[in-house]
Amino acid sequence: MLLGVLLVFWISGSAGQQEDVGPLVCVTDGCLRGKLLEDLGGKKFQAFLGIPYAKAPVGELRFRNPEPVNPWSGEYNATYERCRCVQKNDLYPNQPVEGQEDCLYMNVFVPEERKNPERPLAVLVYIHGGGYFGGSASMGEYGPERLMNTGEVILVVMQYRLGVFGFLSTGDRAAPGNFGLKDQVAVLRWVNRNINRFGGDPGLVTLIGQNAGGAAVQMHMMSSLSRGLFSRAISMSGNAVAFWNQPEENPLEIARDQAEALGIAAARNLSSEELVRALRAVDAQELCRSIDIMKFWHVFPLTRYRPVVETFIRNESFISEDPRELWSRGDYAKIPWMTGYVQNEGALVSLGILTNFTLLEQLNEFSNFIFPRLVGAKDTAKTHRMLRDRFFPGGSSSLWLDANNFRRIEDLFSEAMTMYPLALAIEQHAALQNGSKTPISLYYFAFRANHSYSQLYSGIDYDFGVCHGDELTYLFRPKTLFQDFKPESPEASMARMLVNYFVRFAYDGVDDTMRCADHECRVMEFLGSGSDSRRPPGMMLGYGFDETMVEFWRELYNQ
Repeated sequence: MLLGVLLVFWISGSAGQQEDVGPLVCVTDGCLRGKLLEDLGGKKFQAFLGIPYAKAPVGELRFRNPEPVNPWSGEYNATYERCRCVQKNDLYPNQPVEGQEDCLYMNVFVPEERKNPERPLAVLVYIHGGGYFGGSASMGEYGPERLMNTGEVILVVMQYRLGVFGFLSTGDRAAPGNFGLKDQVAVLRWVNRNINRFGGDPGLVTLIGQNAGGAAVQMHMMSSLSRGLFSRAISMSGNAVAFWNQPEENPLEIARDQAEALGIAAARNLSSEELVRALRAVDAQELCRSIDIMKFWHVFPLTRYRPVVETFIRNESFISEDPRELWSRGDYAKIPWMTGYVQNEGALVSLGILTNFTLLEQLNEFSNFIFPRLVGAKDTAKTHRMLRDRFFPGGSSSLWLDANNFRRIEDLFSEAMTMYPLALAIEQHAALQNGSKTPISLYYFAFRANHSYSQLYSGIDYDFGVCHGDELTYLFRPKTLFQDFKPESPEASMARMLVNYFVRFAYDGVDDTMRCADHECRVMEFLGSGSDSRRPPGMMLGYGFDETMVEFWRELYNQ
């Protein structure tokens, strides 16, 4: 009798263990053992976490292009996330250095219940933002639950090298640069080879990114290395022709500045090869932390490291010409492209200043020196006059700010960082396409919930409007940042609407009822919950771009 009880217990226990074993998928490098999770509606989805797509870029592989991983035998444990890349995220106050160099991993999420089981799934490959210096693939920030609930898409979220590790360049073969972007190419190639094994369609891949990730999406549209690896593109609140994405003219000088900041002897006299060897020998945490010494004020420039032009190895380079030139003449993949923005884009960097009295005083005292540099403009008397007259009326020639105009800092950053480059890129694209084969989808997001990324940028709970990054809380589930929406709330309804909009684009491309052509745009608007129906900032009634704004910045930058 006892033997029978023990036998039943063993059988039932073994069956229970068998049920707990996660999904197994074998890719070209080996087999992955993932796990099952539940979305917000209780549906199961498969999660394959921490998948390596390139060798750890450590030691001699620091400042080198990504190298393929070595195939493994047995099952790779894809049930937990790996560490984020080394970074110091200056978007948030008082951030320490965190992460590690061994970080080239990605997460893949697959719905268990598919809306159409007969059809391969469209694939969304997401590039996180963070100004090329921060961010990760963390489920705590980019939870897949909302997208998995549709049963229609596979989601891939990647990590890539950041800051000095991802973008240092000597302008030659010693350290060609663009390593973070080449990491992203490695992910796209992995998806192209393997996503069919997860039930995905390698011919229906949408590359999507926000902030610097949005600019990177356009960079991939222009790069020969990425050509043919994706068929749709979405740039959220980020643009490749923005001043903060412009290639550095002399990256070797920045590499020498970096060496001097670390106290490396004779940094100005070392050859590029010697310089790279010296920088490889520096501890990763120390190397990352030294970025503070390379700022001209506060945390600026935020994007001290950014993409570079690689003219010396054309067949291997990510990009061999200034992206502004490539985009203006239409030298990029002609695929459906969606772009969009939110109500208060400038909050990304303005709130850290507006909520700090000391920084406001410094900014006012040194207005003529700081403001032109904040927006990447030439430091001339004309620049001073133009910026002061447009954004800070009432200010004096030396002290621009007063009690009535200091909030215009938000508008200054919104226009310079997002609105002008977005308008410029769309106008150039629309003029080249003549409204025909590849029109643009444009969205404007101004839906205000109880929580906002402004709380992270400023450290206080105050209504600054719909801020840069807020739309991400409706596309993803950022459970470590904010509380979940209540199931029947207006926020949950907006999330379903936004997710559906992106999923439909992943399958159908541009919706011809929402497109830009002949310098005018019809906009898909996401409004409500405290926002109003006024026209989006930077747009004129009828949704032609505000030419006054466009011409102001064109004149400022073309001095």
